[in-house]
Amino acid sequence: MPHYPAEFEIPDEWLAEATFVGFKPRDRAYRSTSGATLVPLTRIEPVVRFLGYPKDFRGFDRARLVRILSGFVNDDEIEPVEAIELPGREFCDAPYRYRVCNGFHRFYGSIAAGFELLPLAL
Repeated sequence: MPHYPAEFEIPDEWLAEATFVGFKPRDRAYRSTSGATLVPLTRIEPVVRFLGYPKDFRGFDRARLVRILSGFVNDDEIEPVEAIELPGREFCDAPYRYRVCNGFHRFYGSIAAGFELLPLAL
């Protein structure tokens, strides 16, 4: 993420379970519904992760992330990420124009997959 450090780690066992090792994206974003708006990941505010949140690994839910990564590999249609447009950003040089409301795993999974764009439901 060019404007904010958004370091994260996905356990190797999860990547193997999702058959994600060696994944190469076929497109600039994962396949989503036709009504989704494709937005550059660099325009989306990194989702705050609470490392102490009771999930399986550093704020990630194993089953959810493995399902999403497997969906990328299988080119499944995956729902877009719910997001809002941040007010007044079109008039200033603020780095982020959108904020994710629901889609933490799809956001970070897309970064791990090497996608440039994220399908949003605005």
